[in-house]
Amino acid sequence: MAVKLQPDDAPPVDVRKPAVRIKAGSLLAALKDVLGVIEARNTIPLLSHVLIGAGEGAVTLTGTDLDIWARRDLTSDDRDGPGSKDWRDSIKGFAIALPAKPLADVLGEIDGDAMVTLTAPCSGPNGTEVRAVVQAGRARFKLACLPAEEFPLPPHIDVAAEFELPCSRLADAFAAVEHAISTEETRYYLNGVYLHPHQDEGEPQVLRFATTDGHRLARLTLDLPDGAASWPSVIVGRKTVGVLDKLLAAAAKTTEGKEVAPASVLVEANGLTKGCLLRFELPAADGGTIEITAKTIDGDFPDYARVIPAAPALRAVLARAPLAAAVKRVAVLSEGKSRAVKAAFSDGRVTLSSRSVELGEASEELECEYRGPDATLGFDAKYWRDALLAVATDQIAMAFDAPEESGGSAGPVRIAAWDGNGEAGALVQVLMPVRV
Repeated sequence: MAVKLQPDDAPPVDVRKPAVRIKAGSLLAALKDVLGVIEARNTIPLLSHVLIGAGEGAVTLTGTDLDIWARRDLTSDDRDGPGSKDWRDSIKGFAIALPAKPLADVLGEIDGDAMVTLTAPCSGPNGTEVRAVVQAGRARFKLACLPAEEFPLPPHIDVAAEFELPCSRLADAFAAVEHAISTEETRYYLNGVYLHPHQDEGEPQVLRFATTDGHRLARLTLDLPDGAASWPSVIVGRKTVGVLDKLLAAAAKTTEGKEVAPASVLVEANGLTKGCLLRFELPAADGGTIEITAKTIDGDFPDYARVIPAAPALRAVLARAPLAAAVKRVAVLSEGKSRAVKAAFSDGRVTLSSRSVELGEASEELECEYRGPDATLGFDAKYWRDALLAVATDQIAMAFDAPEESGGSAGPVRIAAWDGNGEAGALVQVLMPVRV
């Protein structure tokens, strides 16, 4: 008498394997888009992994450090190549967490045009789990993985405010101010870009980006994008800005030189001042989509407007590039952490100089438009160059009060682009002098 192994009404056994087929170069490019949020060293092993989900002709990769989530999707190659129908019939969707850096190393050793098959673990003998397999031609790699269901997913955002900008415009805005972000962890509320709407009396509302580390300040003003009138005042963390820098630049290149609308980024917020969440959605080079979900810094940004000199008595107008180059040269023989450079202003010229007891001294004279009493200021060479490199015009103006007019010590110096008639551009910077 035959023994029935399962009842007649039992559901059929799914013999399909959890696998996906994709080009190595495509998968590596997508992985690199999420690697920026994954810390190299982690006390929580799962956070060094990337969550990979596959099914319905698509692959999704997610990485996080619990403050930022990067999610990247792309099309799989399951529908391409010989025997595609048989292949699709033989596979099913899956989700696994693989070690991100080792996976990137493996893919980096495979030809970008080679087809890779990624197979998720299946139950082995006695219910044990086998490792995930990455296979390209005769090369075969087995990677240990962790359960996908334990991977922390990005939090849900109830969108209360949103706006859209060209990717290049948002990238330029961050680039103009991020050099002044503080790295001092004790003043955590300065560790990011303060993004907020602003309106002066009688003026239209604008969107401002501001940064400061206590020694320098940068403020950029943009016309208010549609939808940003109710935007909350938030501090976008330094790491979030760094991740976005690369992604925005890559996205902008997807439409560069083409007769199409520039690539744009959608920015969303849940509308909370405290505990605010942001989401940035932008295109990827291969037609996929990248989403960055990030917590903002929960703190109060200082009233930076008080530091910006409104109408300094003195002004020097200089050629930006030659000044930046001269500062770099003269700073070679400066000493101390600040690498201080002295700037002596007199009619029609400025003399830069530095001195080191051990190394010697350096000086260089430049022409400038300056009319007023002789004035000598000292600047941190790196901070000064950073400020000059953030300006996109040929000429800059440095405005300040004479030391004797500000209580015997030099006050803050206002730096902005100059168009021949006045300050130009949306960027205003402040640099605090140092003792020399």
